[in-house]
Amino acid sequence: MYYEIEDELGNISTLQVQQRVAAEPAEELKRGDIAPLFYLGNEEGFPVTSLTGSSFGESASLIDLLQYKPLVLSFFCNCWGRYAPKHLDMLKKLAPEVQALGGQVLILTNESRKEIERITKKLEIELPVYHDKNYNVARSYGVYSETSPIWDRIAGISEDVFTPSLFVIGKDRRVAYTFIDDNFDGTPDVKSVLDEVYDWKNRK
Repeated sequence: MYYEIEDELGNISTLQVQQRVAAEPAEELKRGDIAPLFYLGNEEGFPVTSLTGSSFGESASLIDLLQYKPLVLSFFCNCWGRYAPKHLDMLKKLAPEVQALGGQVLILTNESRKEIERITKKLEIELPVYHDKNYNVARSYGVYSETSPIWDRIAGISEDVFTPSLFVIGKDRRVAYTFIDDNFDGTPDVKSVLDEVYDWKNRK
């Protein structure tokens, strides 16, 4: 589309305006989907980079993590403002119960090393927190999209972030539970999370 603009001296110039491409929301994972594969590792090109150290060794894939335990995977960002402490408190309370049932919790974030240190301090329990390099995992799990950014629809957020979310992934890589809070106004159903962890841990 072209517009002709006349300045105060009478000079006319032509301006081309690109039409905005309709935003396509990320395709979110659903119960029963196969969880996209990712790796935990160092800064040598792995999609996910450890910033806190890891009990998983030099590198580990999602398949390695699921070999013996179901996984509760949560995306988290301090930049969510008032929503962030609520989500972190939920994880702090949920993690010991998940572990008691034989599951494990992993947190992925886009925060800097300094912010991740603050996150782990606030958790007050030992949980692996990894940096999601270039949003690679969040994008594959449908909780980050360049074409439908959070800052374009949620007041108070002015940077690229991913959607608050939590997934339970069973030993066969099937997604057993999903919580994706597009409107920043909900919390995961803790009972459902624990039921799924127990079910997947004890399923033969």
